[in-house]
Amino acid sequence: MTTREVIRAESSSIKLGVVDSQIASVRTQKEEQTAVRYIDGGHVGVASAVGVADLDSLTRAAQEALLFEIPFPVEPESNRTVSVEHVGDEHDVASLLKLAESVLGEMRSAYPNYVFSHGVEQNRLAWHIESDAGLDLHYRRVTTQAAFIVKEKGSGNIIDTFVGAEGLSLDVDSVMGVFHEHMSAYGRVLEPRTGRQRVVFPGLSGMASGNLLQLFRSDLNARTYASGASVFSGKVGDGGQHFHPDLHLFEARDPSRYRVCPFDMEGVVRRPYDLDIVRDGKLCSIAANKRDAERFGLPNTGTAIGDVAQLPVSGFGRIVGGPTAPSLSDLLDDEGALLVWFVAGGDTTRTGDMALPAQVVLAVDGKGTPIGRVPGCTLKGNLNDVFGADFVGITEQPIDPFSDEGFLVTHFVI
Repeated sequence: MTTREVIRAESSSIKLGVVDSQIASVRTQKEEQTAVRYIDGGHVGVASAVGVADLDSLTRAAQEALLFEIPFPVEPESNRTVSVEHVGDEHDVASLLKLAESVLGEMRSAYPNYVFSHGVEQNRLAWHIESDAGLDLHYRRVTTQAAFIVKEKGSGNIIDTFVGAEGLSLDVDSVMGVFHEHMSAYGRVLEPRTGRQRVVFPGLSGMASGNLLQLFRSDLNARTYASGASVFSGKVGDGGQHFHPDLHLFEARDPSRYRVCPFDMEGVVRRPYDLDIVRDGKLCSIAANKRDAERFGLPNTGTAIGDVAQLPVSGFGRIVGGPTAPSLSDLLDDEGALLVWFVAGGDTTRTGDMALPAQVVLAVDGKGTPIGRVPGCTLKGNLNDVFGADFVGITEQPIDPFSDEGFLVTHFVI
């Protein structure tokens, strides 16, 4: 039996470039990519094109690619229809300019000793997977972002700090509320902190926290785990409590809770949507798409990722932490904590040792309110401690009014 799958990715954007606190450029951009996967006799051929695509020509090219005998020993997804949208305010150039000018005007007025750059943009993204086996999957997202690199006048740094907000809808008052909170704290310089410190990360997907999940992404991958090279080898599903009993990490796929696509790049729609990676401190799942699950004898976890033009590979998409407390204040004491705002680089060794060079760190009081800036520092810890005995919790409270992600609180040594 043969199956033809058509995969399309569409993106368009309006980008307002900001230089020296002024709008300096307006760019619009539109891209479309289409691929055909032709599955026949346990093999798959792939062909792709950028721009307007001729499906008949792509289909013929994908059929010819079957000569390479790329294995596809699994049944493709079939007979499923899903259509999801996360769509907020849809701006044209004029309305986006109005928003940007309003925000920049307030920033220039409130912070004359700083220069702002980067920009404001609206992004429209869509993914589609259709097949002659009855697959009809569609996802669309429209978000607006205001993000500025901040430099103090006279500073020799490339970047001193940054402020940003992204959501379905941005209003000037709410954006400025977020920006004022950061800038007010950034301008008050406090004494450095040393030793073991309670540390707050704004979510798990931002510029401060990406390295926290490095080993989870690399070593809970089907190929790494099956080869025996994973630092977690033998621990997934063993029932052992390898992390803090309150720790819950999962790949988010539920569109009613998060701005995420409900299907993977092989067209798998999980039920339930979300996939537990760590639950009650126990390792639960490996990222294994259909092809890797068959090859390595692992459960298919619906975790196929990749570009339209390539065959999907195994990997986690967006990883989210399950909340343990309503608000940030519930996870702090009278001494407050350090809010890690910007980490430049960093690494995690094979033994789980972490070193995170934090360039921008704010102090927060016991209520979670930023009260000042401490000098940049290097955070040191170990994966097993950061998510184990040193772990404090994750908030239901979002990191800002536009986000769908909470704060993570743990301990590091400075």
